[in-house]
Amino acid sequence: MAKHVFGGPDTSKKLRCLQEYLQSFSVALRKQQFACIYIDAFAGSGSRTEVRPGLPLFGPDFAEPEEVTTPGSARIAIEIDPPMHSVVLIEQDASRFSELQALVDEYPNRKIILRNGDANQLVQRLCTNIHWRGPDTVGHGIRGVIFLDPYGMEVSWQTVEAIAKTKALDCWYFFPLSGLYRNAPHDPAKLDPGKQASLDRVLGATDWRSRWYSHEVAREDIFETQGQAVRRADVNAIEAYVKGRLETAFKGAVLDPVRLHHKNGAPLASLFFAVSNTSSAAVKLATDMASHILNSGRPSHKRSR
Repeated sequence: MAKHVFGGPDTSKKLRCLQEYLQSFSVALRKQQFACIYIDAFAGSGSRTEVRPGLPLFGPDFAEPEEVTTPGSARIAIEIDPPMHSVVLIEQDASRFSELQALVDEYPNRKIILRNGDANQLVQRLCTNIHWRGPDTVGHGIRGVIFLDPYGMEVSWQTVEAIAKTKALDCWYFFPLSGLYRNAPHDPAKLDPGKQASLDRVLGATDWRSRWYSHEVAREDIFETQGQAVRRADVNAIEAYVKGRLETAFKGAVLDPVRLHHKNGAPLASLFFAVSNTSSAAVKLATDMASHILNSGRPSHKRSR
């Protein structure tokens, strides 16, 4: 079976943030008698394999790279103690889903729900069908954490809105900055209809066209060609735009993200944290926990802001 090899040098930061938050969340919410649920929309195989440089103990010719397998988000969530009331793992790829099934067999005493299918459809259905509060819920209600870690530009804005409408889920969203670059090139002539549709679907808006692109000359008429414009927005402006979009959906809070990078140093993704619950107490608890975790992952020159 093929190994799930992925991630750059910053991948461990993303998983550390998730693990620390789930641990704090589980302890805090159990004390308040809430049932805690975790949803992993792109669960993968349950583990990750990365290639690390070998140690040249016997000279440089013998410094062979080594493959190291570490827990992925699914296994991390399952092993949280006190355990989540339910862990929902979603994965569309048949091979990775088969590995998840084997992972679940290792934990017969944990309530784990596996779903093989499209993450957008399944997450939207869960968000709509679960009774998050009221007489039909467990204890004082259900609260949860959802992890959106797509392989690319898979998450639709409809899914983001469905999560926000629960007013019960805290959301960690590993937003694909590199996907935005590929779909929003500097030269608008390369911005074909397919790329535009992909950006519209992920961002849930069309105003990115005017926000990210500006014209080198004044428009002569409404039929001006796209070739007369150029993308002015840099990575900081694009990231700020994404945060603004998330704030239109999540009425609790959206924190400044931590940016992670490819091996070559190019921006890979922004790890956002958003709170759907609008209760001031819930927002304070969630943001206090997440802020501490995110700040520990920021470069030192940004922590004082």
